[in-house]
Amino acid sequence: MDLLPGLWVEGFGPLRAYACGAEIDLGPPKQRAVFALLAHGGAGMVSRAEIVDGVWGESPPSTAAGSVHTYVSGLRRVLGPAKGLLIADRNGYGLRIHRDLFDITRAEDLAVRARASRALGAYEQALEQWPAGPVLTGVPGPHAARERSRLTGLRLQVLIEYAELAPQDRLPEVAGQLLAEVSGHPLDERLCGVLMSVLHRVGRTGDALALYGALRRRLVAELGIGPSPALQAVHGAILADDRGDVGDPPPSAAVTVGGPVRPAQLPPGSDLFVGRADEMLAVVRAAAGDVTSRCRTVLVAGVGGIGKTALAVRAAQLVRDSYPDGQLYLDLRGFDPDRAALTPDAALRHLLTSVGAPRIPASRTGRVALWRSMTVGRRLLLVLDDAACAAQVEDLLPGGDSCFTVVTSRGRLSSLAVHHAARRITLGPLAERDAVELLTVALGAYRVRTDPEAARRLSVLCGYSPMALMIAVERVSSAPEGELGAAVAEGPGRLDTLQVAGEPLLSVRRSLAGTVVVLDDAAGRAFRLLGVFPGPALTAGAAAALFGTGPEEGGVLLDRLIELCLLERRDQWFGADELTRAYAGELAAELPEPERRAALSRVLDWYRAMLTRGDERDLRDWCAAEWRNLTALITAAEQAALHAAAWRLAGLMTGQFIAVGRPLEWLDLLRVALRAAEADGDRAARAVLLGFRATAYCRLGQSGVAIPQMQAALDLLTEPGDRRNRITVLLLMGGTLRRAGRYDDALVRATEAGELARAGGDDQSQARALALLCQLHADTGRWAEALRHGGTGMAYARRAGSPMLVTRLHLGLALAHSGLGQAGEAERSYREAARISQGAGDRFHEARALFGLARLAVGEPVSASVLARRALARFEDLDVGEANEVRLFLAGCET
Repeated sequence: MDLLPGLWVEGFGPLRAYACGAEIDLGPPKQRAVFALLAHGGAGMVSRAEIVDGVWGESPPSTAAGSVHTYVSGLRRVLGPAKGLLIADRNGYGLRIHRDLFDITRAEDLAVRARASRALGAYEQALEQWPAGPVLTGVPGPHAARERSRLTGLRLQVLIEYAELAPQDRLPEVAGQLLAEVSGHPLDERLCGVLMSVLHRVGRTGDALALYGALRRRLVAELGIGPSPALQAVHGAILADDRGDVGDPPPSAAVTVGGPVRPAQLPPGSDLFVGRADEMLAVVRAAAGDVTSRCRTVLVAGVGGIGKTALAVRAAQLVRDSYPDGQLYLDLRGFDPDRAALTPDAALRHLLTSVGAPRIPASRTGRVALWRSMTVGRRLLLVLDDAACAAQVEDLLPGGDSCFTVVTSRGRLSSLAVHHAARRITLGPLAERDAVELLTVALGAYRVRTDPEAARRLSVLCGYSPMALMIAVERVSSAPEGELGAAVAEGPGRLDTLQVAGEPLLSVRRSLAGTVVVLDDAAGRAFRLLGVFPGPALTAGAAAALFGTGPEEGGVLLDRLIELCLLERRDQWFGADELTRAYAGELAAELPEPERRAALSRVLDWYRAMLTRGDERDLRDWCAAEWRNLTALITAAEQAALHAAAWRLAGLMTGQFIAVGRPLEWLDLLRVALRAAEADGDRAARAVLLGFRATAYCRLGQSGVAIPQMQAALDLLTEPGDRRNRITVLLLMGGTLRRAGRYDDALVRATEAGELARAGGDDQSQARALALLCQLHADTGRWAEALRHGGTGMAYARRAGSPMLVTRLHLGLALAHSGLGQAGEAERSYREAARISQGAGDRFHEARALFGLARLAVGEPVSASVLARRALARFEDLDVGEANEVRLFLAGCET
């Protein structure tokens, strides 16, 4: 990659950037957060959705996507000579900065190399480049918070591993470095153990033992647990003056000590467990008996293969020493397609036997009574894995408050939360960094670091699912020479590659099938129909249309799917993870073609109805939220031969594109819509869509491409019934000719459109024609004519209720007033245009109004420059050709 020089970024401490040696003002906090996210992208592209998630989190405002454009434009301005490093495409944005030019990523890479090589010198080099202290201070948002936590943890791991390797003469210095970390990590047992060993080796045994005592007291006071066996072993070795290696004690086994059996049934944990820090902490704190919650039961819920059992077992192992009366594990087989679910009677028999019951009562009532009697006052830890429903679990909950239970299930088991105060922790896909870390641990750092993009792509194809990732690891390991990114297929065959041959249990499809099979007929059909919907998430209204039900019944079906973690609700949206959506798509393909087509038609009709109601501002916000769904639906409709629905839906989005730009995306969508109109044989639709396509080219500054297409569109509209469509194309062509400077030709088209509009008596068409005539007369110095047309058009536009048309007329009137020397009237018209367009979310006409105000203020260079820069920021965000005109104006202001 050809990387431009001149940009250096610092993230240790406050976020700072330097271009050609001079520090850059990165702007307001959220703009700094966008910069930090792009800088950490490692010269790769970061999607707009990732930026929104990283800056605002799970509940971004409806204006977030627009704000991202604004912040990127702001960064482009302040980067000055380095602005060429900030790039954009239809997928997102990127900052082309080498990882060695960002102190955080450089330190990360040195840390990774050190941990891979285990060389003392490599650790020293990494720590030299990684100062202690805060990271990205003052940068808001979830991304920065996650990075602070992750980077702090990584530096600590590097320091601990360095301490384990350090020779005797370096240990006094190492002891000081480790002691400086204790206050920030007061409960980190590995840090404590390594520091104790170092202190003992430099003759500070008393300090080592005092450190152990202090940590033990903190663990008991804050978490209600004692030190881990590993830390106890370090303590014992020091007491015995054993300076050799200290390993973990052997795992516990079930023993009998003069009384009931003390079970130790926890299965072994996996060394490949990564991430889930927040969820793990929630379980550990609940197990510690937090008196504010009195939560003695935790439910870990999530779709199959998402890592529920791994989390439950790992958490149980961390807290098992706090439950000296034993730890029990029971697989309830709630969603096992090959074995029947364990009945409560059978489960109670197992539990009673495990705690040494002298006899097992025959009745279920007797078993429950005995189980609760035997567990009252005892400190037992239970892991009840893979529960089918709350009824399977409720009789297994121990008596009293001294025991702790972790339940895992693919269902939400709501009655456990309601009746037993269980805390639900819902697991979703891993974060991308954790998914890549899992691949790194499983395959080795070298394999992943040599092709990080393939690792990220593999994580995406695996839906960030731990089970899918481990299946992919197995496939990669069995073909070590194969390309990392080719382990999992894209498209319809993805689930075929997410299974291991000859191992039926190792299959994502089988895991999902085990959940879907328990749905009733109506919910099962709803899940299959979700596979027809091409977008990432949908609202309750769209879901009801898709299912062919009323709102109430549709809501019940959504709740059932949510209950089994096949859907997740976020605000008004309902969505599934990538692999669940892929499985729904497979099941949808098995439905009869007429049923699939009818479902897609229903949801297309619903979206078309939504696009034809509400005011313009509400419509802008709705389109922004539904953008990915709308574009996916148009493509899906064309592919399903629902041609009329495809081109109609695309046509209804025209106002949105005019207001918010995105001409390249508009062109992509119009290609699909034109194919649909041609297949539908609708001549008029083809003509109007050609006119829209020409307008998109005009927005890109390509009038030479646009004008012939406009003429081709007009040539198609020759029938008597084409009046309304001909008006539309004539006005589009007039606007295109105006931008090309061909005012006389534009006036001919606008006049014809006005005559047709007057004959039809349509307020909106007349307002559109008069707005264009107003602007053309103003452009050509016919100020009185411009004012006359503008005044008449304003009355029609207000009757039509269109803020965009009112704005356009204000812009034309402002030009006329300016030409007549009426600066005050011109300024009032421009400001009113800016106010209305801003309120309606119409960024294109807002930018034109700001630029008009800048030209009025040309005698005041500072004010003119400020206004022009605001206009330029909006035009650049919209990717339209008007930006060049503003740049030329600014160049004149600043010379």
